[in-house]
Amino acid sequence: MNRHARASQALRAVTATGLVALLVACGSTAPPRYHTLMPAPGSAIPRSTPVGPLAWEVLPVAIPAQVDQPQWVVRTADGSLAMLEQERWIAPLGEEIRAAVSEGLVQLVGTPAPMATTSPGQRWRVRIDVQRFDSAPGSQARLEATWTLRSDADGAVTLSCHGEFVQPLSSVGYPALAQAHQQGVARLAGAIGAALKAMSSGQPASCAG
Repeated sequence: MNRHARASQALRAVTATGLVALLVACGSTAPPRYHTLMPAPGSAIPRSTPVGPLAWEVLPVAIPAQVDQPQWVVRTADGSLAMLEQERWIAPLGEEIRAAVSEGLVQLVGTPAPMATTSPGQRWRVRIDVQRFDSAPGSQARLEATWTLRSDADGAVTLSCHGEFVQPLSSVGYPALAQAHQQGVARLAGAIGAALKAMSSGQPASCAG
């Protein structure tokens, strides 16, 4: 190999090494920050006296496709949507809402009784269909959902409701936005829990919570 060939080979090696270093530097970002809709320790709904042998189950939650993403989808000041790669939910959004509502119902009406040991009239299925899950950093968190209670006794929908839960942010930053969404989901669980408690005691149930 002559001197010119060796110089060209060395130049190509240096160039390739520099390119790899540049790509690594460009691809190096901060790790994602994960959030949850589950209440923080000490901030859960106060546990109430169980209402009796009441069996209930929260079914899988329907979520709009636009926000059914691991990354946060937020509304910007001009009304457009942006996906935040570094801010994510720890689990699929539908599962997060389902788990948080279930936790709230445990606090409000007691742990669900085993399905196999209760009569059909004591079983309730909770179905939640989320229409809007808006995140506006620095402004508010908005949750709109319909929810139904269905008795296994005859399969009929006993109660069908629509709720809008808007939570202003207490401070700036993404943790405050996550906390506002936690509060909105807790209010949804409160409305469902109030209806379950009313029906378990033979009283008319309403959507007001």
